[in-house]
Amino acid sequence: MKSPLRPRKPVLLVLDAGTASVRAALFDPDGRIVALHRHSLTTHRPTPGHAELDPAALLAAVDQVLGRCLDDCDSHHWQPEAMGLSVQRSSFVLFDTISATAAGPILSWQDHRARDMMDRYASHAGAITATTGLLPSPHFGGPKLAWLLEHDATLRAPLAAGNLKFVPLASLLAHHLTGNLLIDESIAGRTLVFDIRHRKWDEGLLETFGWPKAALPEVVPTTHAFGHLSRANYHIPLKVCLGDQQAAMLGLGAGSMGEMAINFGTSGSVLLHTGHRPRFGAGLLSSIAWSTSGAATYLLEGTINAVGALFAWFADRERRPELARRWIDEVARESDLVMVPGINGLAAPYWRPDIETTFVPDRDRYPLPEQLWAGMASIALLGADIMAHMHAALPGLQVTHVHCGGGMAQPPLLQLLADLTHLPLESHHVPESTATGVAALLAAALGWTEFGSATRKGQARFVPLMNATGRDSIMDRWHAALEQVLGK
Repeated sequence: MKSPLRPRKPVLLVLDAGTASVRAALFDPDGRIVALHRHSLTTHRPTPGHAELDPAALLAAVDQVLGRCLDDCDSHHWQPEAMGLSVQRSSFVLFDTISATAAGPILSWQDHRARDMMDRYASHAGAITATTGLLPSPHFGGPKLAWLLEHDATLRAPLAAGNLKFVPLASLLAHHLTGNLLIDESIAGRTLVFDIRHRKWDEGLLETFGWPKAALPEVVPTTHAFGHLSRANYHIPLKVCLGDQQAAMLGLGAGSMGEMAINFGTSGSVLLHTGHRPRFGAGLLSSIAWSTSGAATYLLEGTINAVGALFAWFADRERRPELARRWIDEVARESDLVMVPGINGLAAPYWRPDIETTFVPDRDRYPLPEQLWAGMASIALLGADIMAHMHAALPGLQVTHVHCGGGMAQPPLLQLLADLTHLPLESHHVPESTATGVAALLAAALGWTEFGSATRKGQARFVPLMNATGRDSIMDRWHAALEQVLGK
């Protein structure tokens, strides 16, 4: 007599395509990570201002980490019920629809080759912001495509015919996984041609950037039937695609109106949940956080272009690779040195992609620990400036909680941010917060009501300790240095 087949335990499969690596994780119904595989990525910088990824290498890395997760499913008798995808938002690539392959390198979100073209869009800035919630920046898709068209006019005809499309990395990954070329609404905004109110492509902005509508993928909600991943003996529905910062926001627990999430990874974001309508603020970005066919949830965001990238810059300059992760062991407790970081340009709330990294006064007078403190402080100071702009834009909105996380959310940085903002911060030790946010959306779509109930542990609270005199002194030095650098 045959023994009955043992039922497979349900799990969720999440692919997280970040800047430095791709990860694949499996989550159980309680929200625990039961398997995690990672493969590093290399960003190539062939020319100053250019930052590219090799699509073949990236897709091979994706296949490797997914294959390992599916091997784990075989070994442990797990059944992936659904799959979700999280992706860096402002990386774009040309896609050949005839061969169904990438037709060039992936232009990273760090790529600012279109920087010198931005003046031509100054007169369109108001319309761009009112429609897309964003500001003109070379990091976004519209300027990237305009640069490609200016440097290779032969692209125009195949783009207009739809034989060539300019798509975010998320679309390339969705096609690789399912065969369907789609873009979700949390990432569509990064094109600079997407109307976040009406949730559709904007004809006027398409014309502004010379972007034929035929060269765009179909736009869908973040929770959607994207297709199926068919690998080995598995046929797994892809149900969620989400921008990485939105995913981290959910993963850190900022899922209700008035909650704020601060995510410090390679870059950083300060994200405020604003409910079911877009809200706007000077120097800030308004985006769709997540959506279904029936409704969209919005956020107000300030981006910091260099967090982990800032310490990687120190590591490269000092020829000490360990500094990228171990800066916390050497950073001074304080200094009067100010660093205005130009790594990947200066983002919110100032939006100056053209500035160079500058120390005020000259850094040569200061030892490395104080230089590291100045770098760390620049992150906290930009975060404080972003939060001040949020309060100014939405004076009636009560911030209920400030959730912090990410690999660079280290205690000295969070304590300084709490001191500068005079707000208590909650630090969550959520492993893989970006993947966790995607898994939370998947669980909600599947009706897994207990998801995450066993994983909310290790929370730390940072309360303001600095007096007003010390806080004002740091802020005054920072703004004086900013005025000096931005005025050049």
